[in-house]
Amino acid sequence: MKLKALLVDDEVHILNNLSKVLPWAEMGFEIIGLARSGVDALETAILHQPDLILSDIRMPVMDGITLVRQVREQGLTCEILLLSGYQEFEYARTALRYGVRDYICKPINYMELEQTVQDIARQINEQKKRQAAELRLQEAAVRIQDTRLLHALLGLDQETGAEFEEEGEAGEKNRYGILLVDLEGYAHQSIMWKIRDRKAWNLRLTTVLKDMLAPQLVSCTVLQLREGEWCVVFENSIAKDEMTREEMKPGYERLQAVVNEKEGMMIRMCVEKSQLSMRELGPAYQRLQQILIRSEPEEWYLDAGAKQSESGLLNSGGALDATEPQWLWIEQIGSGLRGGNQELLAQVMNELKCYIGHLNEGQAGRVEKVLHYLLIYLLREMRELQMLSGGQEEMIWLRLQGALSLKELLSLIMSLIEQAKESLMGKKSSERLMMAAQSYIQQHLGKDFGIEDIADYLGISCSYFCLLFKNYFGETFVEHLTRQRIEAAKSLLGGSDKSITHIGSVVGYQERRYFTKVFQKYTGMTPSEYRMKESSAI
Repeated sequence: MKLKALLVDDEVHILNNLSKVLPWAEMGFEIIGLARSGVDALETAILHQPDLILSDIRMPVMDGITLVRQVREQGLTCEILLLSGYQEFEYARTALRYGVRDYICKPINYMELEQTVQDIARQINEQKKRQAAELRLQEAAVRIQDTRLLHALLGLDQETGAEFEEEGEAGEKNRYGILLVDLEGYAHQSIMWKIRDRKAWNLRLTTVLKDMLAPQLVSCTVLQLREGEWCVVFENSIAKDEMTREEMKPGYERLQAVVNEKEGMMIRMCVEKSQLSMRELGPAYQRLQQILIRSEPEEWYLDAGAKQSESGLLNSGGALDATEPQWLWIEQIGSGLRGGNQELLAQVMNELKCYIGHLNEGQAGRVEKVLHYLLIYLLREMRELQMLSGGQEEMIWLRLQGALSLKELLSLIMSLIEQAKESLMGKKSSERLMMAAQSYIQQHLGKDFGIEDIADYLGISCSYFCLLFKNYFGETFVEHLTRQRIEAAKSLLGGSDKSITHIGSVVGYQERRYFTKVFQKYTGMTPSEYRMKESSAI
């Protein structure tokens, strides 16, 4: 991409000479404006954000010194080169205090000016490269941390490998809180939406949610494990009296105002403010889901740490009462579906039948409510895992509109679990997806991509992709990608004379320092040491 230059002089012939005598294109510049006053120059600079301003000092209306000062007041960091007569040297010295790079005395020595501009262009390009490299490293760090949090929430085991080394130990010491945001009624209301409309709606709410949380949570990650649900993981430095119902209400109302554009949906939130380790995020996420399920749909804010004995959500120790089997079934169904465990699903079916068969009349009403929630949970999970067609889901929702007996609810749940088991037996669809994923990785090995990119390419959610990938390859996506890249690098190091920087770039590491670090962590040697070892073995 070419650099942008703005030329400023009130004398037309000098302005024309500056634009035509110097080889701007060869020096890597495009001229984005010719201005005859400081006023015009300032307007053009604000609009086009030039990399270099070349300006005379003495001009009517607004002189060069005033232009320089106002450019800096606007926050523009471009390089500035001034043209001045000998008698204006003191003006030039004043301008240097505003970060002006240099000045050229009139009459202009165009060879000297060309050399000065070339030097400035080289320095600008070097600075842009450094900034781009720093940005890539920051984005990579964010992507790696997001992946770790996603895997932790899904309960996937992960090794702290080379990609995680920077914050590996710190990550174990960090403590987190979770805010679970759920869109009540979304699963039902969105049945007939087109896929692109569902994606656009979820993306819009994600953006509003991030804006809503920005004033309260300086450092947080918003992850969407399934449609209509967002898990906000934040570094837990907040006090117990923060993120209260009162503090969250303005943001909630803003979010709900967007949701109200569609009918039949309501935002609900549940927050866990206790200090959680990375390994505790998965169980905490499931616990928040259960709290939302067991509370009244009209309750938009719940604090997992607050005792809610009047609603029967927590036991005396402040934890969920896990002694009732119906609540364990929800967790087991989720694990069975996402882990591909048909035996666990069959076990839940048998326990359900046995439990319902031994109920007394006093328990029936409460269990009926639980089964209703279990059915909705099952529908959402099966949609996310692409186990249901839109028509099948619509038929079930239509049945739920009427009054269903305990027996009818159980029958619906059993039929859905049976369908899920049959879907899990048909491995071909999963295998095709993972073969396509492997092909994508090989074709894009040298490019910068992450879980979201490959999941979008496959047309599935990030959480579903992570689960499929771990089940199929036996390792997480990041672990697999790192191994593929390092193995490719080893082959190139041993079989070519290309530079280490070039080889790192070919396999997806644009920074040699980072490539060396990952390679050494993986192999125990630097790329140079590995190349020498391979050369000596020939």
